[in-house]
Amino acid sequence: MIDTAVRERSAALVKTLLDSVRIASVSMTGEGIADQVVFLEQRLKGWGFMVEVHPTTSHPIIYAETGPKDAKFTWLLYGHYDVYPADEKQEGWRTRPFEPVVEGDRIWGRGTGDNKGQHLAMLNAIAVWRELHGELPIRIKVILEGDEETGSIPLPKFVEENRARLKADLCCYSDGPMFPNDQPVLLMGVRGNLGLEFHSTGAKRNLHSGNLGGVSPNPTLELVHLLAEMVDRDGKLLVPGAGYADVVVAPADLAAVRALKVDHEGFRDTVGAEPTTGDNDALFHERLMLRPAFNVSGFAAGHTGKGIKNIIYKEAMAKADVRLVGGQDPNAVLAAIQKFARDRGYKSIAITGIKGTPASRTPLDHPMVPLVKNAVAKGFGREPLVVPSLGGTTPDFVFTRILGLPSIVVPLAPYDENNHAPNESTKVSLYLAGVRSGLHLLEALANA
Repeated sequence: MIDTAVRERSAALVKTLLDSVRIASVSMTGEGIADQVVFLEQRLKGWGFMVEVHPTTSHPIIYAETGPKDAKFTWLLYGHYDVYPADEKQEGWRTRPFEPVVEGDRIWGRGTGDNKGQHLAMLNAIAVWRELHGELPIRIKVILEGDEETGSIPLPKFVEENRARLKADLCCYSDGPMFPNDQPVLLMGVRGNLGLEFHSTGAKRNLHSGNLGGVSPNPTLELVHLLAEMVDRDGKLLVPGAGYADVVVAPADLAAVRALKVDHEGFRDTVGAEPTTGDNDALFHERLMLRPAFNVSGFAAGHTGKGIKNIIYKEAMAKADVRLVGGQDPNAVLAAIQKFARDRGYKSIAITGIKGTPASRTPLDHPMVPLVKNAVAKGFGREPLVVPSLGGTTPDFVFTRILGLPSIVVPLAPYDENNHAPNESTKVSLYLAGVRSGLHLLEALANA
């Protein structure tokens, strides 16, 4: 019955996603945010939800509820309607980012995978259930935010202020990529994230390297040396209080990642290079899910145009992000990195935190896992893997740490979704499998 219902409505289900993608909703600039809020508010009301739009210090949070108030089970669903900026001047675009294109099984467009196609699949599942059965068997609460791509800064305050109202039995939502070859997975956590800015200063003005080279401070070299001391060539973060040596990994988590295989061909096709872990599949997943990772995302110093300028430039800067795991606290990691720089004499480098999101975890053996796993297996027609963590970051901690809920993430976007880059996409088949999974999950939760 579920397969038939989704197949008969497939065109309308896909149209909902295309309509959403056409509304830019870029949180960094605010473009299209108001229109996207109106779009979702109208759709949710049409699907039988009570809807509230909550203003924040940034973009609105949409909160919705539906189902019997006296239901014995409550499902909390999360999504974000904002998207990452689309720089059309960047090379490689094959379609316009906010003009979605369907080609065979692919849907091209910004937000198709991250995150519009994912939360709309689950919301459409609820809508289809209402069409088929009328009243829902459980209570459903929905949070849709507009600031995920800029750090979800208003979300913790909203959740903290609405603890009682957000009481639920399970948080289950969709975000992130699936495994290669459209392998469905249940992610039992996410890595956290700490954004950093390094500002290195030297002389009060730019200096001639012939006249003063060797006796004047060189901010660029200072910054390069600090970054090199923080991370070894193998990629391990060496900062005491923030690095590999400070993370305790549970034996069950290690066992789970060691059972996972790496699709090396798929990795090469997607990345265009070999993994830095070589043929060690266990180490690949251990580093991706269970270990902190340091990335320099930007570096600016001196002259990079044609020719050469023999100048010691007075300043240099870098931006970086640290993926956090386990119980790592963003503020504590920032303090550890600042202390590391001070202790090694880098007095001329200021290090500031830009944003911080803690890691989040739900135990692999939580009683809700078999129920969700079975629903996803029915929706996709293949058994999902249960893995400790998403390599990326979502604001999952507000559900596990603030609300104390078990949280299970079920990605619906393909491994090569290319989010945050040109040619973001999802697959029609995966989007519809997500709708089917949501319907099967509703059936299962009705008996939970």
